[in-house]
Amino acid sequence: MFEPSAQIESLLTAVALKPPAAEGMRAMMQRESEFPSPSQARLTGIALDPYGREFADQVMDAYWSDETRQQNTLNSSGTDREVIIGSGFHAAAYAAVRVLSGYPRPLVLERNERVGGTFAMTARPTFYLNSRNRAGRAGLAGDQGASLNYLPGAPIQAANVSMVEYQTNTDMAFVIRLALAQFADVVTNANVLSVARDGTGDGTRVGTGVVIEIADRGSLPAGRVIDARGLGDPDDRDVANGTTILTFPQFMQRMAGMWPLRGVRRVAMIGGGDSAKCAVESCLGIAPQPFMAATALDRVDRIDWYADALPTTCEAWQQNIRGRYQAIGRYLRPDRFGVRRLNVLNRRAQPVALPGAGLIDGRTYDLVVLCTGNRETDIDGLGLGSFEEYTTADENVVALLHYNLPVFRVGPHARLPFTRQEREDGIADIAANAVSLFRTANKTAALAATLRATKRA
Repeated sequence: MFEPSAQIESLLTAVALKPPAAEGMRAMMQRESEFPSPSQARLTGIALDPYGREFADQVMDAYWSDETRQQNTLNSSGTDREVIIGSGFHAAAYAAVRVLSGYPRPLVLERNERVGGTFAMTARPTFYLNSRNRAGRAGLAGDQGASLNYLPGAPIQAANVSMVEYQTNTDMAFVIRLALAQFADVVTNANVLSVARDGTGDGTRVGTGVVIEIADRGSLPAGRVIDARGLGDPDDRDVANGTTILTFPQFMQRMAGMWPLRGVRRVAMIGGGDSAKCAVESCLGIAPQPFMAATALDRVDRIDWYADALPTTCEAWQQNIRGRYQAIGRYLRPDRFGVRRLNVLNRRAQPVALPGAGLIDGRTYDLVVLCTGNRETDIDGLGLGSFEEYTTADENVVALLHYNLPVFRVGPHARLPFTRQEREDGIADIAANAVSLFRTANKTAALAATLRATKRA
């Protein structure tokens, strides 16, 4: 039986007291019998109603940003507390499975103001997830009865949130945020600087606590740390100027604002991964609908896509690119006037910022978008070289474990290699699957379900 946390109970009450936001919740109670509990039915109703979801997001943001509550939460943390760095998908999965397995609520430290990780980089929908929206439990890509966007233990799943073929980033963000509201204590604007041994204990992995240094907040004791920082920060963020040359997160934040493509006629896209594909969809008008944008006023006429090893023709695109991004391929074919909006240039590019434009190989662009991967943000004591593979009793590698501290890396941040079975199943044939939710979610869930309670020596 689902018992709502104090934060979820407060959220449900706040929505119920605001009639315009409560319409979806009230309507869903007609189907209450189809849910495990009334609270899950009410949360689903909120998620399905745009106004209700927006209001619920505001309520959660206000709760998490309350400075008095944050300080009380930090002050109450002790040497037996589990602390999660990052508030994205894997933080939510770990917290949910951990609490449902009978352990205390972990403390989540998020360096930004908004909780929810990469999917919550915008409050409005700006890009689609890679995996199709379908109901079911967690499973592998070839399992048609499984949900590839499944968040283990969450109060509601992404399949509850919409019926579109591919869900938006904010669909998943809302599920993540509800899971954290139910199963964790979250402190935002908590930038972790270092993690070190606390100077006590017997020097073994089990029973040795740590001290976490947080910028402008002092020291925090913990019994175990789960490093769930995701993919990291944009690799070329130092090249971006925030106006004509943008990183992928900066571009998506722009797409969440009013008139995001106003005055943009020529765009250069740099990078060939999923982020670049999502950004190209935005420029072509096949991404989620921008806020206050119209074709007659906001149309990109030309996109030059600088990327290695991408197909350059519509036919080659259809043969070599997975289904999620098939719609992009038709723009590689000239229209009846012989004009192509999208051109793939198989070479690397380094933009130069000019006043009001970006310059690449002598050609100027109204906007340049850098989708060139991510790099890790350094935290003293948690360098990748200090970790080794951690296996559960069934000999599956589910995380990385620090050689000297009770610290685990999970999710894409762990950079876990493909298993032999994943290679045999063809999962490793697509490089992007290395960080796919369907591959990494159950690994994090397995870690949360099998770790012993934190205990000081």
